[in-house]
Amino acid sequence: MKITFLLHNAYAVGGTVRATANVAAALAAHHEVEIVSYYRTADRMPLGVAEGVRTRALVDLRPAARRTAVEAADLRSPGIVCPHDSVHAGWTPPSRLGETRLAAYLRSTDADVVIATRPYLVCFLAEHGRTDHLRVGQEYAGRDAHGPALLSDLDTAVARLDGYITLSQADERAHRTALADVRTRVTSIPVCCPEPDAEPSSGESRIVLAAGRLTPAKRYDRLVDAFAKVAAVHPDWSLRIYGRGREHHRLRHRIEELGLYNNVLLMGARTPLHPEWAKGALAVVPSSGEPSGMSVVEAMSCGLPVVSTDCDHAPREIITHGQDGLLVPDDGPVEDALADALCRLIENDAERGRMAAAARRNAERFRPEHIAAQYEALFTALRPGHGSRSSSKPTAGTGRRSRLLRLAVARLGQPVTVGCRVLPGGSLAFQLPADQPAAAGWKLVLHPRTHTVAETPHLPLEQPGTGGDGRVRAVLDTRHWELAEGDFDVLLQRGGGSRSRPVRAGLIETARLLDPAALRPADGGVRTWIPYATEDGHLAVRAWLRPAHAEVTSVRVDDEAIRLRGSLHGRTARAHHYRFVARLRADGGHLIDAPCPVDPYGDFDITLPVDVVADLHPGGEVLWDLRLSAYGGPEIRPAMVTGDLVDRQDVSVFPVVRSVGRGGEVSLRPRLTRDHDLVLRTADGRGGAAEA
Repeated sequence: MKITFLLHNAYAVGGTVRATANVAAALAAHHEVEIVSYYRTADRMPLGVAEGVRTRALVDLRPAARRTAVEAADLRSPGIVCPHDSVHAGWTPPSRLGETRLAAYLRSTDADVVIATRPYLVCFLAEHGRTDHLRVGQEYAGRDAHGPALLSDLDTAVARLDGYITLSQADERAHRTALADVRTRVTSIPVCCPEPDAEPSSGESRIVLAAGRLTPAKRYDRLVDAFAKVAAVHPDWSLRIYGRGREHHRLRHRIEELGLYNNVLLMGARTPLHPEWAKGALAVVPSSGEPSGMSVVEAMSCGLPVVSTDCDHAPREIITHGQDGLLVPDDGPVEDALADALCRLIENDAERGRMAAAARRNAERFRPEHIAAQYEALFTALRPGHGSRSSSKPTAGTGRRSRLLRLAVARLGQPVTVGCRVLPGGSLAFQLPADQPAAAGWKLVLHPRTHTVAETPHLPLEQPGTGGDGRVRAVLDTRHWELAEGDFDVLLQRGGGSRSRPVRAGLIETARLLDPAALRPADGGVRTWIPYATEDGHLAVRAWLRPAHAEVTSVRVDDEAIRLRGSLHGRTARAHHYRFVARLRADGGHLIDAPCPVDPYGDFDITLPVDVVADLHPGGEVLWDLRLSAYGGPEIRPAMVTGDLVDRQDVSVFPVVRSVGRGGEVSLRPRLTRDHDLVLRTADGRGGAAEA
């Protein structure tokens, strides 16, 4: 049968889009599936869709989109359906144009089932959907997340539908109680989570992960407070929080207030997320309400035990306390309970490993084949015959023709998708899916962006069968190649030819860069290769090459001093005694000199008094270059280049400190450059450094 999912904006990153894409892919194995997006705001869906899932957008909001004067006026006119849904106050509110086109779509569609995924769309489907197709609503936020006015609109709409799906049994019970007198079938089907393509977590990192929108309901504020207690006992552990939202600045302020800026990192949004889960040893959910549990299941799928508040609704239905994670009470001193649970697993490697294995087993029940069967059972119950698997689904021959067509299109110049995995020891394995064009003699080229680099690696592609999965591979081996420091674009080149073209970034896995062995100082210094996706989606590699290197592991800022701690990498670096110096970048003047004691293991501690810097501040806003200067030896730039982050500037953010110099008040802030070198910015008064 044909199944249509309605999304408000399929071109955004969010839990509803991710969950819908997963379910659509699961059902597409046996049915015709389409995702209809009310709005289109980007060229491509960031999360992508599976083969066999069609997509269409009703209103194109991209800047280059053309529309008539009437359409432009209708786009400016607000929509009128379900006025209490918060989408009306968002960046892309419903419009008369969108409502006109959605109503027309619902009148003309040949879908057997239409599923609406947010209150606005549920209300619209109830009002405009035809009765000859199944009309199903879906609840992603949870009933208790809606205000009374929206609930009134939603309950009226649900009563007119054939079915309504919640993501937890608790939310199903809440809706059944409120809608006891309606005939609509209310049922719960959990989130769908495919087997991750990325390698699972090794469990060897010292990283705790959390992910979700930065909203008040997620309660990342109490997670930050809880981690202050964890870091006090385990300062070598860190917390990474993935996501965007209006709480970002408040969380940043709290992190600085608690002095946790070395331990708690706000990572922003990442897509896909499972390569990031693979970098953690633990996951944590501090929410006051978690209706879907998507992040819980994703973390478990990657082999992470989950510490969660025992909140409504999904966590307690997914996590078995003491087996694959820990549940803590969602009332009372929650911060203490979260901290105690995290410390328990941090301090017990055996228990953490046992729970990690159990978590992966538990996640199997959320795999696509199990969730698709539950949707099919619902459709059959609503209208016998509708849930059966359609014989009109394209056959294997059709799929083969589709793959051949993609090969032909790719050979005509469309970008090829290449994934990259960091291997133990730092080598890079590039791989192409089996259906990508990679005839004998093709090669990958790492082309430097600066013309000062002489050597350009050319990597022959191994043919399908070498890895046992039909993929085509090329390996950049640390034993055979040395990349100069800088950025390299990954290009595909036909053997014997001179023309190359960029490749689209596929799955990028960098968890191995966090292996303990990769972070320890080495006699050869630092040689790090980090694959990444550029802003336009192409694959690139960032290389650092520093035979003598000073890796900064922590920066402490207080009213008296800026304190740096780190370690020397490289035999040549550890062969000297050093002083710490700071010079004005503009003219090299106003030298600041401070002691740089280094212990027998190569670890250093530097204290830079802020009043000394304030006295030498020349006025305006200036940068100071920082160096470890050896007597008769090299000058080394203190930097943060080990690990997996290709751009730390918005992640490793240090606070401003203010002091009074000879010319008045001065603001000082350490910061990282694009090359991850540590510099110091000073500015008059309260400006400049605060915004750096």
